[in-house]
Amino acid sequence: MMASKDTEHYIALDGVRGVAAISVLFFHLGRWLDLPWLATNGNLAVDTFFTLSGFVLASAYAEKMHRLSLWDFVLIRAIRLMPVIVLATVISALYVLARSLLTQQGILLSDIAVAATLGILNAPYFYAPHHLGGPQLFPLNGPQFSLFLEVASNVFWWTCRFLNQVVFAVAAGIVSAISLVFMGIGGDTTETFWHGFPHVGSSFFIGILLFYIHRNLAAERWSVYFKTSFWILISLMMIMFYTPVEASFSAKLIWKLLLAPALVLAGPHVDLTAFQRSLSKYSGDISFPIYALHYPIFCWVNGIYQMLLGSRNPHFEIPLVTLAVVLTSHFALRLYDKPLRYHLSQAVRAGKPPPST
Repeated sequence: MMASKDTEHYIALDGVRGVAAISVLFFHLGRWLDLPWLATNGNLAVDTFFTLSGFVLASAYAEKMHRLSLWDFVLIRAIRLMPVIVLATVISALYVLARSLLTQQGILLSDIAVAATLGILNAPYFYAPHHLGGPQLFPLNGPQFSLFLEVASNVFWWTCRFLNQVVFAVAAGIVSAISLVFMGIGGDTTETFWHGFPHVGSSFFIGILLFYIHRNLAAERWSVYFKTSFWILISLMMIMFYTPVEASFSAKLIWKLLLAPALVLAGPHVDLTAFQRSLSKYSGDISFPIYALHYPIFCWVNGIYQMLLGSRNPHFEIPLVTLAVVLTSHFALRLYDKPLRYHLSQAVRAGKPPPST
């Protein structure tokens, strides 16, 4: 089992997270550049993220539930997520401002300011102007809707932390899954806002449940099956995400509710080589910046390309945007995100009174 006993860090799941982030990037590039065959179902990676989040958070905080307040938990999650979210919002807001000035589109500064403020707060902008990016709930960074749902599910879970977690996860997961079947998958636009909660809940709470299954499993007995199934499921994930035909709603539900959870459950039992561990760890580290920053970076690269050449060229822009996203994410992680999170965590610790003895 590839997990540190101190940190419960599952290296193979880092690799899954990295593959998922790249798949979302290619999915959006296909949509933005009119290549619908590119990673046609890569958006299902978001559901994989939600399941991973539930599993990893339950693993990290299972022993802290009775001694960490809601405020402390929210503060920890904010330090983890908000630096990159703020950076992405600023990059995108500057692009919209520059585009407005250069093309004289007449976008009001007040609209940009409202969108930027809400984006920095990770709060949805209902009925955002179309020319700014509406009806997306996060017009400056459309994919940010899932980060809002992530935080909402985290807070709801922690609010209910004193309940029996297995019963709670089963109940919340079932209610979310049933709601999802009737409402559909959504949550990124004003019209589908309420669809987002079963979207995240049906995966996040399965992830919570998976942790308790994993913790009480006789790992040695099932280890060989998990190791084999992990690679089979990784292959199925790639086939599912990159098949150039959109999956049916039923197939999406099978991935979301069955196959993605099976992949997450198998991940902790996988043996990796030293190179695979290093690559998997790095891809996991960089996955969040890739996800949060890929839309603003695409806007800048695509906008400059069209301004200079007057047209779009997907075959040139896809590798260019991919390289720009990976490099920007790397440097943002190393030079901005990690140092800032470290200093914010130190400041929070310094501001707390010492524990009573």
